[in-house]
Amino acid sequence: MQNKNVVILALFYAFIFMSTGSFSSYIGVYFTEAGIGHTEIGVLTSIGAVVGLVAQPLWGLAGDRSRTKNRILMVCTSLSGLSVWLVPWAGTLFLPLLLAMALFSLFQIAINPLSDAITLELSSRGVVRFSTIRTFGSVGYAVISIFAGWLFARHIDSIFLVTSMIMLGCFALSFGIPQVEGHQSGKKKVRITEIFKNRRLVVLYVYTLVMSTTLGFIWAFQAIYSKEQGISMEVIGIGLAIGSFAQFPFMIFFQRFYDRFGIRNILLFSGLIHTLRWGLYAFSLTPFTYLLSWVMHGGTYILFYMCLAEYVNKHVVKELKATGQMLNSVIQLSVSKIIGGMLGGFYAAKFGFHSAFVLLMVIAGVATIGFYAVSRFLPVYANVTRSSVEPHTVQQTR
Repeated sequence: MQNKNVVILALFYAFIFMSTGSFSSYIGVYFTEAGIGHTEIGVLTSIGAVVGLVAQPLWGLAGDRSRTKNRILMVCTSLSGLSVWLVPWAGTLFLPLLLAMALFSLFQIAINPLSDAITLELSSRGVVRFSTIRTFGSVGYAVISIFAGWLFARHIDSIFLVTSMIMLGCFALSFGIPQVEGHQSGKKKVRITEIFKNRRLVVLYVYTLVMSTTLGFIWAFQAIYSKEQGISMEVIGIGLAIGSFAQFPFMIFFQRFYDRFGIRNILLFSGLIHTLRWGLYAFSLTPFTYLLSWVMHGGTYILFYMCLAEYVNKHVVKELKATGQMLNSVIQLSVSKIIGGMLGGFYAAKFGFHSAFVLLMVIAGVATIGFYAVSRFLPVYANVTRSSVEPHTVQQTR
């Protein structure tokens, strides 16, 4: 039975990240070939983040208050697989495209954090190991990135068929995932504000937001900018695959790194990698350095993702675990995309991509230094490790 659970969840995570690799990484290219401008693309690729800003906390509360979190996951996977077709049906008119992207995002944005909340709870019971399951997500992303880079270079419109089939596959697999209850179902309700009483988590969120904003710009525009610099779609696909494989060591050995070095040192290391990576884009983008930048990807997004997931699972009360994972996603994938995608699109349209990447390098460097200073000199964050739990009283409301 345990092996069956591992197989189902591993396939589910592989499918989730296949969907991300087939849609999010290439939708900007689809819009470009449809004749849509950089500013409009920035808005279209960021509307999901705007929707998520409001919807994700609500999805989190729905998961925590549902009889099982699995029910909400099934709704989101099925409707994501269907609503993605609204994008090509909208044609090239900006407003219909905006509405289509918003509706698709309404369901798609909840899938990853809900899956994490379910899998982390199963992991704490010994049913599966979260780091192992999450690794299969990156395997799926790597596989689809290579295939999609080849396919979409020839038939960019097939992006919607591929995404829809994968999401409906997730829906089918979700029936086999072990049930995880919503811990507020039929009970007293816990205010979402309880999460923010953990000052260490607030510090983590601020630093994560700054770094994720730089990544938000990358997700929206790296393929477009790279094509302008003469990087082929095939190389872009290979780079995305390398980025997935580069995350494997950090996921497989994450618990050892976390226990030995603590969140502070891991995230300082990640801040340095962010800074160096944006420097490559700004000053030396060639096919070789493009692939090198994706080798460095293993030290960026996944470290923040894993640290936040682990911290919330260990230090946030059980009644708000799904909500906490949703807030992680709001920070990493919603607010950051609004700033990085929308505002980044306006900035790039006016000052150019080169200037934008120089700015990203400076922002990442300053943020890393700032986080070092705060974590070193303020006792609110110093020496946070797996065992250092900041206690707080949970207040309940009807």
